[in-house]
Amino acid sequence: MADFQEVRRDIMTFLMSLKNAVDRPFRTNAPIDTEERERFTRSMLMVEEARIRFGTYYRVRERLSVAEWVDAKHELLQFLNTFMHSPDVEQRVFDRRFRAHPVVRNDRERMSPFLRDIEGSEATIGDALIMFRQYIESIDFDVADPQGRLEFSDLTQIVPNQQVAPVRFQIVDDRIEVQRRRPRQLPEDIENIKAALEHIKSVGENLINNLEQSNCDRRLLDNVIELHSQISSEDNIVKIGLTNIACTIMCSQFQGELPDAINGMFGSYSTSISMYVAQFPEWEQFSQKAALVDLDDDDIADIDNAAGEIVAVLEQNPGLSSPEVPKTIKFVRELLATPGSSSRRAAFAMMRTIENLVASILRYSVAVIERTAEKTVDQVSTVAAATIVALLSVALVGATGIGAAAVNAGTPWVRQAAEVVQKQIERLNE
Repeated sequence: MADFQEVRRDIMTFLMSLKNAVDRPFRTNAPIDTEERERFTRSMLMVEEARIRFGTYYRVRERLSVAEWVDAKHELLQFLNTFMHSPDVEQRVFDRRFRAHPVVRNDRERMSPFLRDIEGSEATIGDALIMFRQYIESIDFDVADPQGRLEFSDLTQIVPNQQVAPVRFQIVDDRIEVQRRRPRQLPEDIENIKAALEHIKSVGENLINNLEQSNCDRRLLDNVIELHSQISSEDNIVKIGLTNIACTIMCSQFQGELPDAINGMFGSYSTSISMYVAQFPEWEQFSQKAALVDLDDDDIADIDNAAGEIVAVLEQNPGLSSPEVPKTIKFVRELLATPGSSSRRAAFAMMRTIENLVASILRYSVAVIERTAEKTVDQVSTVAAATIVALLSVALVGATGIGAAAVNAGTPWVRQAAEVVQKQIERLNE
């Protein structure tokens, strides 16, 4: 098990060394233009912010709590995702040799195993960043709290509130439901949004009427009807944005089979929706995060499989959720079929949806167990336990299914929660 003091020194040393590495290419007498100077400034600020943020966790005491270490770890992984994919960081930075610069003389003379590995491999900055990510992910969770392990009741400390995603959930009377929430609007955009919405509804109705009279593929018509339904009900804005992208891609595939008038009408409809969703902060926030997360083909396959398993469990146990829950998860899963970069954005949307499902179940379950812990009637406790085991089983399927992808996306709490949930299920089944 790693020593926290050593881990702390390694992290601070790495971030300081990275800051020096970013600065090194610009230590020149050659003039740089304004744009280059701005990029350099933003690169330096990213590293400095990460260093300051981590420093605030331990500044007032020697050890961190479990929850604090989880937060610190999440922020470090999030920083790595942002830095490694930022257009502000020039490629020549990643190609340079990484050199560790411990501040304290003793640390320079006796480097930790992590820093020795980087120095010994003569790693580039890019290599070192990958090694740093692996190091952060591999640190034993208990390094930050050797006095005890994470208990089920501690989950509320590491499980975040539900994130911006196509779907959010709530649990009412022990059943999972889709949470209805109107998109948040900035006050200055309300009138523009209202006008745009009325225009889009009118264009959508006209488009559907024309598609119904044409010989278009039924799949295209069904998707446009679904999109129009979401807009008419002012549904989740992220869901609308993703559905619009899927419809646009599908329309391009059938473009040759449609009259020019309908193609033009669809182009106008799709563009109007794109402009409409762009006015909502949640869509902008989702798009920015999706662009920063680098999910590979294995991650996408894991997310797709996890979604399929969740749907199967819910359909086999209809008492656990309203019918809308598996239906909605199925719909978001279908968006994974969109090609190219849109598929990766859809995968991120599906992963966030599963995270929201897991988070809603865990927070609800902790509250129920805390309420029933003081009950003395065995029957009440038994019924509650059976309900919680069923719900936690759904959460476990989701958390284990997306665990690796979630870590890559900077949300390690999913994998950590899965371990705790497994133990809690075993405890309730005793």
